[in-house]
Amino acid sequence: MKILLIHPYVTTESLHECHNLVLTEPLGLACLASCLQDYDVEILDLFALGFTKVQKIGHFYRKGLSDYNRIVRLIDDFNPKIIGITCNFTSFAPDAYEIAKLVKDNFKDRLVILGGAHVTIDAENILENNPAADIIVRGEGEVTLKKLVEAIENGEDLGLVDGISYRKKDGRVKSNPSRKLIENLDSLPFPDRKKLSMEFYLKVNSLAMPFAKREPVASILTSRGCPYECIFCSTKVMWERKWRPKSAEKLIEEIEMLMKIYGAREIAIMDDQFMLDRNRVNSICDLIIEKSLNITLTIPPGTSVWLADERLLKKMKKAGFYRLCFPIETGNQETLKFIRKPVNLTKAKKTVELANQIGIWTQGNFIIGFPYETRDEIQDTINYAFQSGLDYVIFYVAKPYAGAEMYEIFKKEGLLTDVARGSNLETANYDTKTVKASELQYLRDKASRQYLFVKLLFYLPPSNFYKYLLPKILSKENFLYAVKIAFRIIKKTLRQNNKKYVKAA
Repeated sequence: MKILLIHPYVTTESLHECHNLVLTEPLGLACLASCLQDYDVEILDLFALGFTKVQKIGHFYRKGLSDYNRIVRLIDDFNPKIIGITCNFTSFAPDAYEIAKLVKDNFKDRLVILGGAHVTIDAENILENNPAADIIVRGEGEVTLKKLVEAIENGEDLGLVDGISYRKKDGRVKSNPSRKLIENLDSLPFPDRKKLSMEFYLKVNSLAMPFAKREPVASILTSRGCPYECIFCSTKVMWERKWRPKSAEKLIEEIEMLMKIYGAREIAIMDDQFMLDRNRVNSICDLIIEKSLNITLTIPPGTSVWLADERLLKKMKKAGFYRLCFPIETGNQETLKFIRKPVNLTKAKKTVELANQIGIWTQGNFIIGFPYETRDEIQDTINYAFQSGLDYVIFYVAKPYAGAEMYEIFKKEGLLTDVARGSNLETANYDTKTVKASELQYLRDKASRQYLFVKLLFYLPPSNFYKYLLPKILSKENFLYAVKIAFRIIKKTLRQNNKKYVKAA
């Protein structure tokens, strides 16, 4: 049986956002493909196929292959019986639905399956409003999709397959019981990257991660889930609140494979929560050091600042972790309580100072634009970021993702008029109860512009230079890296200076 898994193109609301849109490898699809090795499986990556072109589609802009005739030909050439379409993000959902309709209009006898975080959230409603979709795989997909394919192949009752919602022959939509999460992630094979456009992703990952030290960069997942309860996060939809790790040994085996087969020189760990088990992190570092792996590592989604201590940071530095991103999110204590982020702002500054002195580059992520946040509270966040000692910061604007508690707050307060298309977290799409989207955008961009000058002033006193910067530039490679990120920060700041703004209402 032939199965085609589709990674959709992406549509955004602004040309600027579309030009700057870069996605990393769709590892979720590669994981599904690896569990369907008994079948003839291919991945059609529409985003990768049309990455170099931006098309205007009505009032929107699109990156990825969206020539419908060519998409139909590609599907027809492979001639699959089952077509799966990934739909992880609320802002990408219309693209997935559009592709499903395109498939159904041209291949009425094929089964169309949707999967991913977004469709898991509201599966029955999505099926009722999108007749092109036949089945939705809810939550973790590897076992469920394999069981579903087996049931289809053997003509068995779909009502016996846990973890799916589907449309019955009489048109009614039914949801089966949820499937239990996979207990042992080591039991899963490595993602089947041979099905992906790895040559493409190894090149563009340097754009997706502009502060990478070495290239090429390969992405990896070492755990699933997060036990914390941040109100803006929707990962609980897929992984509940349960954290499940791969073993250190399994992870190192995958890293060695990426180095050998794909020539990876840097690994980006894309976990929602990498640091939860510090003993595991220690074991991972020990194995890297023991095997003398010449690799650098980062954790782009962030490192929980409250889980880092001096001993662990020194071990991570020795193993190749040269940069840590701390998602502190806000510099206001009341906002921290609201978003339920377990950050102690005083201790966070001390951890940043410690990391800098050890010789680890530090990045901070901050979010403004929470639904009830005032201008003064936003300014608290900006001020904290300026005084934090972080090497560089990124200011994001809060987004209401379906499945997150904040989505329901935006909806309840009448702030969720239309779901914005696109994924740029640096773009303000929604008003809050106190601030218009246009003003949020202005405040975000102004803070981003100012940070460069704040940091330059910080390094002027020799004591700060020797204490915070010198430990990170002692080798030739590290000095060249410092020049690289300085150039990129300056370039980004200059772009911000050239932006034009609509006066806030």
